[in-house]
Amino acid sequence: MQQGRAAWLLRVNRLYGPNEQWQRGAVFAEAFQGGCWPERTSVYRISRWETATVRVPYLAVRRYEELLDLPANGLVALLDAIYRYSAATVGNALQLDRGLREGSPHQAARLEELLEAARSEDVLTGSDWDELTSYLAFAPRQMITPRSAWTDIAERLLAEMIVADGVAWMQRYEALNRLLAHPVGQQHAVAACASLAADRTNQVFVETVSALDASAHPDASRHVLDQLMHPTNDRAQYGALLASIRKLRYGHFSEPQLRRLVPVVNELALDPARYEDAQPLAAELLRRLPTDVPAAAKARLRHVVIGDPTLNQVLPASRLAAAEAGQILIARITNTAMANMPRDVPNFHDELLPVLLDEMFFSPVFDVRLCAAILLFGTPYRRPLAVALALELGKHAASFSVDVAHAMIEALRILGDEKQRPIIERLTTASGVPPPITVAATQAIGHLGGSSEDRYWKSAVNHHAHLWDRTRNKTSASALSALIYGLGVAHNTALLQHVRENHQAPAMARAAASWWLNLPRTVYESATQ
Repeated sequence: MQQGRAAWLLRVNRLYGPNEQWQRGAVFAEAFQGGCWPERTSVYRISRWETATVRVPYLAVRRYEELLDLPANGLVALLDAIYRYSAATVGNALQLDRGLREGSPHQAARLEELLEAARSEDVLTGSDWDELTSYLAFAPRQMITPRSAWTDIAERLLAEMIVADGVAWMQRYEALNRLLAHPVGQQHAVAACASLAADRTNQVFVETVSALDASAHPDASRHVLDQLMHPTNDRAQYGALLASIRKLRYGHFSEPQLRRLVPVVNELALDPARYEDAQPLAAELLRRLPTDVPAAAKARLRHVVIGDPTLNQVLPASRLAAAEAGQILIARITNTAMANMPRDVPNFHDELLPVLLDEMFFSPVFDVRLCAAILLFGTPYRRPLAVALALELGKHAASFSVDVAHAMIEALRILGDEKQRPIIERLTTASGVPPPITVAATQAIGHLGGSSEDRYWKSAVNHHAHLWDRTRNKTSASALSALIYGLGVAHNTALLQHVRENHQAPAMARAAASWWLNLPRTVYESATQ
């Protein structure tokens, strides 16, 4: 699957990219030599890369980026993500061959330079982290002194990852995964995640805990179980649920741990009052658990499922909605998006596009939805799909289940730009909207392309602050937290200071603003690079 998706990514970028002449493979191949690619390439070789017959090499991906006017390392980061998430086991992901060689003096000198920079106040780019961790993964026996350097690297990388966005986030996420799989670095990376997850002043919990799925170390499994059974908060528990999906697939849990996992996951599947889509995620995890669920728990679960149309699809079919309804939605969105593509491509029928849309809208696992969305983000489909999604939310939102509408807003969070911001802005404060939609919209606004005026931010923060003061409602607390997060990602220091210094604002909002303002300058500046 991973090879096929990597090939698809190259092909659709070539066919629908800005230069129409690249549709002709022979013309593209003729232009391929140059830039970072040193040799002539035939149309047959291009075809083998784009049909997954042969793995595409790293420098060829970089040459695609050059010819297609794409951001440097944008396709590389996407291919790394595809290979990592689809791997059968931790440490067994396909790697783009960076051309590293044992005993290279240049590599040794560059590694030393990057290690020194990572432990200083120098700004590091996502490409720097990619290079540093590629060296470490390539030579796992490489000695690093002092030993505390591992901790410094892991803590800084994690701090940058949780406040980064887009390609910068993907590069750091992959880099952290390499550390979590490293024979020496893994213990330090696991400890960094566990320590931050236990810190109640932290503002980003889901990524911090869910990242532990990338380590087979026993400490990682132990911390995931601890956050499931005695969580720091609902977000940390949700992150532990996400981590459990892949850790179960990789066989990280021991038999005693699986027996401990069953009752807590069962309770989460029965409780609709949990964080966001934790209930369907717990139901999906319960569906995958090999250990038998007690008879009494099964009876309670059957009772809940009968009254919940989403769980009625998740448990037997691993979907948030029935396949028939999903096909209708996907067909509408596909047709709208294709009508807005820059050109028709003769003799090309994209069979993967509807598969990715199905995953993006209907998988009960957030990571699966996210991977599908970021893959589409890296293609010319991005903006036409955002237009189609906005139309769907505007015209048909009332006909979707809350879980599907929530997934659509999540997708728009990745694919959307300034043209879609108005609809998400409205949903953040609209009355009569189901609570999960309000929360999803407030979480999306910080990542959506473009920017919002200060007037909007002040109005939205005040709206949910007043609701919190009156009702102590969980939805307003989550929305307020998400809006402060959005201000942080947007680097809106002035408004963060305004919230922190406003003694009429809820204490949790002031604390969240302080956390963002107290981030080390190096972390904040590097995370945008």
